[in-house]
Amino acid sequence: MRWKITGSSVTGRSHADRGETGQDCHRAGCIRIGDNEYFIGLVADGAGSTTHGGQGAELACGCMYDRITNALRVDGDISRIADKEIRGFVTASRDAISAEAEATGKRLKDYACTLLGAVSGQGHTLFFQIGDGAIVVSADGGEYDTIFWPEQGEYANTTSFVSDEQFLEHLGICHRDSTPCEIAIFTDGLQTLALSFAQKKAHPGFFRPLFDALRQHPDGGFLDFSGQLSGFLTRDDVSARSDDDKTLVLAVVTQD
Repeated sequence: MRWKITGSSVTGRSHADRGETGQDCHRAGCIRIGDNEYFIGLVADGAGSTTHGGQGAELACGCMYDRITNALRVDGDISRIADKEIRGFVTASRDAISAEAEATGKRLKDYACTLLGAVSGQGHTLFFQIGDGAIVVSADGGEYDTIFWPEQGEYANTTSFVSDEQFLEHLGICHRDSTPCEIAIFTDGLQTLALSFAQKKAHPGFFRPLFDALRQHPDGGFLDFSGQLSGFLTRDDVSARSDDDKTLVLAVVTQD
């Protein structure tokens, strides 16, 4: 079993019109341990009301990716990564953000960001999430399942962040003894296109063409397809539905 992956983060029209950079970030890759290959995908969305949310998102993704990679190299088995360890990894990401805030004389909440991730391979998958955005999977390329429904705060357009004081209370963790054939991880800029909030379901028509295109793309074409994905995310009809930053990570299982 092998993974084919791609990902893109694009600046939303609302930021671009103000001359601002985007505040989304993603990290995605595969690591091989012995004969086994594992997919790691992370996305984070800096809070729009912050001054350094994008930096917080980058720090959170980088720290979490390193922690997960190290854990896999030690244990060689996703199922051995306990919930306590995931909470520790997220806490370490928050600590990294806090250290940056202190070093620059900023407040921790100036770096507020969400954090979503998936780790999959060899018959086990681990998911975790703080805040909005979503992780969508398919076992057989048919029905699409949303792991955690996007968390909405008490007021409109609010959610939970890694920087929150009670951040661990809002951390969702899910283990599944299976390897999905398709995984999508995305920030809230794509929620209105990818999800039906009335039915609380993912839209197959949004995901299926993207997964099919990735599966059919030649091996080794990560960068080329990433460019195509960026073009899709910045299309006028997509931007008309959401002017927010958009991040999407896709992964499909292919045969050796």
